[in-house]
Order: sequence, then structure tokens, then C-alpha cells
Amino acid sequence: MRIFRGRDERVVQRAGRRPGLDAVADGLLSTFLEAPDGHPVTLAAIAEERGLPARRLHAATRALIASGHLVRVKHEDRGGRWATDLFAFDTPLTAEELEAVRARHSDAVTVTVESAQTSEAQPTAPAERGTAPRRPAEPRVLPEDIELVTAASVRAVLDSLPGQLTALLPSPLPTAIQSAAEAALAAGRTPEDLCARVLRRWWAHGYAVKAASIQSPVGVAIALLRPGACPDPRCEDGVGLDTGTPCPRCAERSEDHHRIKAAERRAATGPTSPERHAAPTPTPPPYSSLDLVTAVDPDTNATGVARVRAALSAAKDARSRSLNLPINSMSRRPS
Repeated sequence: MRIFRGRDERVVQRAGRRPGLDAVADGLLSTFLEAPDGHPVTLAAIAEERGLPARRLHAATRALIASGHLVRVKHEDRGGRWATDLFAFDTPLTAEELEAVRARHSDAVTVTVESAQTSEAQPTAPAERGTAPRRPAEPRVLPEDIELVTAASVRAVLDSLPGQLTALLPSPLPTAIQSAAEAALAAGRTPEDLCARVLRRWWAHGYAVKAASIQSPVGVAIALLRPGACPDPRCEDGVGLDTGTPCPRCAERSEDHHRIKAAERRAATGPTSPERHAAPTPTPPPYSSLDLVTAVDPDTNATGVARVRAALSAAKDARSRSLNLPINSMSRRPS
């Protein structure tokens, strides 16, 4: 996520805490205000730097939103990519400033704003730009004081890593793996969801078969934990977590991928030439021995056939005379 200052003003150093904020929330707000505009931040990194549990910073973030010192905006661009922006205010923001924050994301396809002036995070579509606005998805209902990231939940997720993999990991586990588990929990997944994700990917991606040859066990552990590529936050590896049905966004992305690859193959091979077929070999029509003359000489007619038959009869007579036999005796049996 990226951090922005909500106002273009110099932050005044304070002698004490801001009214209504505890020490952790006040310190977190100061960190946000001191960061350059657009600077990428993660609560996991801040927690590691300050030696605090990540769940404590998540609670402080919610407190800052409730007090009006922080606005969290999640937005989706036309490419289906989601991003989160935080807008920090030294003093609680006004309604006009909230509208100004919304206006900064007018080009987004979907925008979700969390602030003290919104009762709950409701995804909304921007103004008409030639297409009908997307129907808002129903927000996931969570208890008011739920702690998405706790030490117990993180430990449960890390304990779900396969033994063949943990045997290759250094001890203690690298911070990057713990941060991946915390980020997955903070995104709204339960420990049970993530345990199922780890087991499913361990087998589906072939790690179980090639466990002995894994070269980067830390990278594999993070790959088992991190969210998928689908822009829908409720998609779990191609299946809707709430519905159990195939994710339509993944289906669209798959179709787009196949179209792009097909176009690349056509561009690489060039235009295809028309397919050539060998000329068929003519099959002669069937004929009997009496049609032999006609087959050899197509111009021969019935008269020609009669001449051939007369010639054959004359040859037969000549052969009979050469043997000094009567002509009719060749066809007559002796008595």
C-alpha cells in the first residue's frame, strides 16, 4: 500500500500525543505523516522495525480510521489490478476533504473508502463513463473488534507448512515468511483458509514430488502463503471462497491469456499459405473384354467392333486350313 498526506501542510512537532489516540496509534500516524507522498509501506515492516506485534499496528490503523486521522482507499484499475492507498491527516479530516480523496480515484473501476464518515466499507462505482456501473459486492461482515492477525493465528498458519519444507528452512523462520502469513490473515483469510491453501498448493504445484530438490525453501514457503493473481479478493486459486463455484474473473483472464498467446503465435509464424492438395488420380471405368477395343480407341463405334470380330473369325479359319481340317470340324465332336 502507499501512504499520502491528506493535506499539503507542514506537520507541526507535538509535545504530547494527539487527543483521543494512544501511544501506538499516535506514533503510527507520525510515521505516516513523515513518509514521502506515494511511499510504499507495510505494517509488517513497521512492526518489525519497532519491535511490535503486527496485530497491534492493525488495531492502531483501525483506531486512526475511526478517529478521522486516516482514510483507507482500495481501488481497482481497468486492468483488474487492486491497490490500497492511505491518506493521513494530522487532525481529523472534514467532509470536503473526504470528497477530495474520493475525487483522486475517479478513474478507478471500483473504489472502496474506509473513513470515520462512512459507516462501513461499501464498494462503489464511479460516474458513468460509457458503461453501466458495476453492482457493489456485498461486504464481508466481521465482528467490530475482530483481530485478524494474532500470534496464535500466525503460529497456526506457520505450523501448517509441510514437514519436508520446514526441514529445509532456517530456524528461527525468516521474517519474510511470517510477514507473508500476517499479510494473508490481514486480507481476510482465516487460519483454516490458509492451512487449506498451503496443503492444496503443496500438491498442485508439484512441490510434494520434488521436495528433496527444492533450491529455495523460503521462496516456496512464501509462494504457498501469498494471495493468488486474481484481482477478486474472495477468489481462492480459481474458486470463489464464499460460493465454492469457479471464479468468473479467472475464467475471463484465462480466455484473454489464450487469445494473446494465439495472436503471438500467429505473429511469430507469419501469414499461412493456402493449403495445397495433390490432384486426384483418375480411376478408369470398369470394362469387360468386349469393351477392349472401345477402351483403346474411344472413336471406335459398333461398326469397328464388328470388323474386329470378323478379323478374329478369319484368323480362326486360316488356322483350321493350316491343319487341313474342315472348318466346322473344330467345333464338332467326333462320332
